[in-house]
Amino acid sequence: MGIKRLQHHAQNFGQMFCGWELMFDYKTLADLKGGVLKLNILSQECLHNGQKIEPLITVAGIHNWMLQDLKDNNIDASLIETAELTVKFETTREKGQTEQSSSWSDPTPFFVKCKLSCKSLVRTAEKDYESSYSDFEEWPESYSWIK
Repeated sequence: MGIKRLQHHAQNFGQMFCGWELMFDYKTLADLKGGVLKLNILSQECLHNGQKIEPLITVAGIHNWMLQDLKDNNIDASLIETAELTVKFETTREKGQTEQSSSWSDPTPFFVKCKLSCKSLVRTAEKDYESSYSDFEEWPESYSWIK
């Protein structure tokens, strides 16, 4: 089996979650404010602090990428017992933008700031593949309506 490829999956889950598609989940993250997300990449089931929530759009993107990548690399998806991402996050509403390298169209004076700490796991019968990733995201409060 593609051992390096499965480690690649574990490493990418957190990076992909914090990527550009996260904008489609800005509202959800802002509404939830913080806590722990447990994301089942295989089933796309999402839990927030142990309670089931509507699937995040970002999870569908990771799910689709994973299945296509397994297919492209001739790895049988049924060998994956677990593919999950745990995200501890905290959002705050603050005046002004912190990350000046980003530019926003018509930004509001207030920004939602989000600290993210991700731990991923891909498990087969033979081995666990794990990775961690942390990030800081922010977006104008006006972008929290996107869904």
